[in-house]
Amino acid sequence: MKKIISLASALALVFSLTACGNNSSDPNSSNKNPSNSNQTSGESITINVGHFGSEATAVQEGCLAMKDYLETNSNGAITVNVYPNNSMGSDDELCQMVQSGNIQMTLANSIIVNYIPNAVIHDLFYNFDNIDDVKAKFMEDEDFLSTMREVYAKEGFYLAGYSVHGFRATTANKPIYAPEDLKGLTFRVMQNDFHIKGWQSMGATPTPFNFSELYTALQQGTVDAQENPVETIYSAKLYEQQKYITKTNHLQQTQQWVVNLDFYNSLSEEHKALFDEAVKIGCNTATNSALAKEAEWSQEIEDFGCTFVDLTDEQRQVFRDAAQPEREAIKAAVDPAVWDTYTA
Repeated sequence: MKKIISLASALALVFSLTACGNNSSDPNSSNKNPSNSNQTSGESITINVGHFGSEATAVQEGCLAMKDYLETNSNGAITVNVYPNNSMGSDDELCQMVQSGNIQMTLANSIIVNYIPNAVIHDLFYNFDNIDDVKAKFMEDEDFLSTMREVYAKEGFYLAGYSVHGFRATTANKPIYAPEDLKGLTFRVMQNDFHIKGWQSMGATPTPFNFSELYTALQQGTVDAQENPVETIYSAKLYEQQKYITKTNHLQQTQQWVVNLDFYNSLSEEHKALFDEAVKIGCNTATNSALAKEAEWSQEIEDFGCTFVDLTDEQRQVFRDAAQPEREAIKAAVDPAVWDTYTA
């Protein structure tokens, strides 16, 4: 019932924004009537963007950079409203709202697999050796981007781009140098069958539960370890309850900039080109900000007294070999074209 009320409230917010004059017509009209002719450069367009991040996050910086570019270069034809902090709904609700056309855009995380089964490819452990390889795949590899856009389009989404936010790391009260070090550890993971399988394969005892309960669980010793990107470890102060952060780098952290497909298709060619360039700027801004801030966050964490542990390529390969069952499970779950372009 809470979810229904939350979604209804979010929808009411969107409709009230429209009534207040942010757009000269219903912002969802192009989605409800996809057969309408493309918008011309003289029409007023409103893009409502909802996302999970706070005002201080890299994703917010990226969204504001996109907003600035679109509003400045469209001669006033395009207005972008950015709603951070899940103020329009939960991650899942935001994806629902974009798919149905009730808002135009969101930045999606792993919840997108509820709508795009092939998106589980993003959960493949140990596919990248370094962050430059991650950026090359998600931001430059046109074969991969084209393949994924086709997959997303089948479910009513336009995949506008990706931003890259670093690797996920493992925290515990001891350093983790090898899979053997995970044995006996109760390990908090998100509710994701592939993540659970991966950590089981590497020797941990994965325990999925809500992130909101994690700090207290670490404090009380209900769980011994967990994994998250440095940004989250810092913002949630998880380092206060863990002595070591091991850079397992088992999984990259990216955000998917997804748009309602009918809305995107309703844009004129001129506005499509403008929008695509704006998203590119937004993704680059978010990526650069996240990676630059990671160094600052890491220093603050170290100053607090938490120790970072680097792994050698050889040590990381041992983890990769142990996680092979997870890799095989994902290979079986996705289309061959998705697997081939992602792992190439």
